[in-house]
Amino acid sequence: MDKWYLQHVRTEIDFACALIKQIKNTSTKKMLSVILSRTVRSCRATTHADLATLKEPVTTTYYCSKHGKVCKPLFSILSWWERYSKDTLDRLCQFNKLRTDTYQTCLTGDSKVIDIFKELEDKNPALSKLVKNWKIKGIFSSPPYVGLIDYHDQHAYAYDLFGFERHDDLEIGHLLKGQGKEARNLYVDGISEVLANCKKFLADDYNIFLVANDKFNLYPTIAEKADMQIANQYKRPVLNRTERDKGAYSEIIFHLKAR
Repeated sequence: MDKWYLQHVRTEIDFACALIKQIKNTSTKKMLSVILSRTVRSCRATTHADLATLKEPVTTTYYCSKHGKVCKPLFSILSWWERYSKDTLDRLCQFNKLRTDTYQTCLTGDSKVIDIFKELEDKNPALSKLVKNWKIKGIFSSPPYVGLIDYHDQHAYAYDLFGFERHDDLEIGHLLKGQGKEARNLYVDGISEVLANCKKFLADDYNIFLVANDKFNLYPTIAEKADMQIANQYKRPVLNRTERDKGAYSEIIFHLKAR
């Protein structure tokens, strides 16, 4: 990850990490970790038009196609640390006013084989009991696209910052696999396997909504292989992108139901 940060920035990140590790209060430590994560992502030494895909490190001033002026890489995390500190606190306060008496749980694993019931039982027994009795009513997700993004590299800062284990080989639609026929077939198999596994935990009248840029028209085949039907499709325009120099386009939200 070091190549994406100027030396002064890397030093400040290491210093912030060391300070956070010394904090005893768990809630405070988690909040500061979120702030630091957001800060680190915005301090990568790349152009503003290249924040999502990362091509080459930038260490000097450059003409910015996103802002139409000369920009420069960050030489300190301070400005973004201050901005995200205020913003994160505002968001937490707002969420605390809106939150309801419900469960929110994050499970990590290979979505093609993960046993949601078992994982919930280990992590949140009360929610596990409800899910086993009532099953899951639906899914809303945006799966990876075919050969478009290397998600592990895009978020390498988080793997480095928090020590997460990488699983590049499990990534569906990996950039390095390209967009050829074999890659598209692997993608169809991967997404349909995920849906087939999810069906084990879904209620009979489930609803699944998947956001996809399906330029290869793969989702009809995916639905068939997963023994599902496409009940409806909704066009979603993508107008505000991180890379402002690239044109807007439309995605499809596929509504899948049981056959």
